[in-house]
Amino acid sequence: MSVATQVFIGLGLGLLTGLFFGERVAFLRIGGDIFIAALQITVIPYVVIALITSLGRLNLRDARNLALKAGSVLLLLWVIGLTFVFLAPLAFPDWPSASFFSTSQIEDQPPVDFLRLYIPSNVFYALSNAIVPAVVVFSILLGVALIQVPGKDRLLDGLSTIGEALMRVTGFIGRLAPYGVFAITGAAAGTIDVEELARLQVYLVLHSALALLLSLWVLPGLVALLTPLRYGDVLSAFRGPLVTAFATASLLIVLPVLAADGKRLLAKAQAQDPDPEAKSAIDILVPAAFPFPNMGLILALLFVLFAGWFIGAAVDVADYPIIAGVGLASLFGGTVLALPFLLDLLRMPADLFQVFVTMDVVTARFGTLAAGMHIIALALIGAFAMQGRLRVEPRRVLGFAAITLILLAAVLIGVRAFYTYVFVAPFTKDKVLTGLVLKGEPQPHQVHREWPDTLTPRRGGTALARIQDSGVARVCYRGSDYPSAFFNNAGDLVGFDIDMAHRFARQLYARIEFLPVSSIADARERLDDGACDIFMSLLPIAPETTLSFTLTQPVLNGAVGMVVEDWRRRSFRTWAGIRELGELRIAVSNERAQLRFLSQVLPKASTITFEDQSELNALLSVAPPPFDALMMSAEEGAAWSIRFPRYTQVTPSPVLLAPFGYAVAPGDPQLLAFIDAWLNNARSARIVDGLYRYWMLGEIDATRPPRWSIARDVLGWLD
Repeated sequence: MSVATQVFIGLGLGLLTGLFFGERVAFLRIGGDIFIAALQITVIPYVVIALITSLGRLNLRDARNLALKAGSVLLLLWVIGLTFVFLAPLAFPDWPSASFFSTSQIEDQPPVDFLRLYIPSNVFYALSNAIVPAVVVFSILLGVALIQVPGKDRLLDGLSTIGEALMRVTGFIGRLAPYGVFAITGAAAGTIDVEELARLQVYLVLHSALALLLSLWVLPGLVALLTPLRYGDVLSAFRGPLVTAFATASLLIVLPVLAADGKRLLAKAQAQDPDPEAKSAIDILVPAAFPFPNMGLILALLFVLFAGWFIGAAVDVADYPIIAGVGLASLFGGTVLALPFLLDLLRMPADLFQVFVTMDVVTARFGTLAAGMHIIALALIGAFAMQGRLRVEPRRVLGFAAITLILLAAVLIGVRAFYTYVFVAPFTKDKVLTGLVLKGEPQPHQVHREWPDTLTPRRGGTALARIQDSGVARVCYRGSDYPSAFFNNAGDLVGFDIDMAHRFARQLYARIEFLPVSSIADARERLDDGACDIFMSLLPIAPETTLSFTLTQPVLNGAVGMVVEDWRRRSFRTWAGIRELGELRIAVSNERAQLRFLSQVLPKASTITFEDQSELNALLSVAPPPFDALMMSAEEGAAWSIRFPRYTQVTPSPVLLAPFGYAVAPGDPQLLAFIDAWLNNARSARIVDGLYRYWMLGEIDATRPPRWSIARDVLGWLD
């Protein structure tokens, strides 16, 4: 049984295992991580040796021709491939998307250090840190330098032996592919959300369609356009090795066949005008082109753009040059190095590479088909170019370009139309948010949705003494304050502040009476008259706030964010850029501290204030919105963008952090000291961090209901 067949069996068994057992097989992810790490063992050494030996064996004349003429053809193919990749996002459907807050939004993002990326000032540092572009530059320089070095054959023979040994190691690891694919697919099928599955097919369909268009029209058509060869002859001559490459997802095993078929095609085409040099050019170009990024690898860069759309943070066009430059250089090491490198560079979750590996079992075959046709086009066009026999007829070029654009537009429009009007994946992140439950065990409590008329203020003594004497802590909260305090789908009061309130009451062995307040001013009155003991709603710790409340020490530090319409995201990336936009309408809470902060950072902005969450909800419901941006903490902004996915949360740089705490009535130092001591202990025990990750970052796997599985939901074998 061939390895390719075994891989497909592993894929199928992984899917069945994940669907059958669900999240019980999440542990298989460890096996997938091991397999991915094993794939990376030989990549960088092989890149170094392959480039040095392939270039070092050339003579100076061939190297010059290869660099000038075949290199120009290679650049042309790269430009075509990157054009397809960068136009591909036009096919992504306009599905609503949003995500929980991510700490990557507040991490300093240093500018790309192109010197370190491309200049191997310390090649050992580049090798040990997998800086592939610098490794590639070093290898090319050394390979070119060896061209005129006497006695180089002994070194090259030794390197070739090492290269063959590396290929044997790669072959051994490749035989583990069925097991690695089984582990990756099983873990993914057992844990991935249904919504994510629906979105993944957009990448599968689009990648496959573009690969077929490049393989069956663009590349063979380009050969027919620039050489005396005919389109039909090109496809006919190479159909055997191309089908083999597609079936096995291996380009290496068909290289000798591609070279042989290429020479036969040239011999047939040159019967009237034979040129023996063309055959030797094929012998040089086919193996020499193999270490360089091909069309199949370039198409894999589409996943980076898809990943941004997938998580609701589309890659900006301004980042395309970085993807092109860094991506091409990294692809010398293959997708197993290039994609994790780019995902990290663009501050995307590293776990997305697992998603790529799962889908690559299918897309790799289409990518290999495109890679094989890429080698064919480079060898044939390069052979004629090295002889000076290319033909460029403007009318034919324009006709070919027009047909290509029409076909490309048909693919992009067709995919977008299908996933816009025929199959639409529903947006469910808002249901995830409103379906959250308390992370810990709740204290005995009573929740009032409206202020009870029979409630009497508690006076006399300190608030702490009143709580201890009565065994009841009165906690004021603001409803619909995502993700701090809100009612979930089951009608329970939940959120970060509510979870903290339960833990605070547990420290006092008290039950809780949750009392609603409509605004900050309302909370101040309830605290002053003794109706509430503590206002557990995160408030900015600012001088202005202390005029109304006594504030605890910081519970957490939150970033200042902006909620804007999706299409305006880039305009709000920096505070300097926001100020250059001139007079803006900024929606903000009527709290004095926030109004003062806004006047300091954006003095030209006009304000649209809201008093409570119902007014905020009304503002976000209007289309078009009556504001240009909504200023609030980034964590809150991300949650509101989930509820209203046509908005997105932006954290302008430089990141501005503000401390947030809870409030008690002025003149109650005993309760304040107790809460501060409790907060210190809660931080030391990582309680605050755990709740922050759950409510603000959306790390909810431990508490959400098990995903559907056959064993649990159909057969009832699992609890």
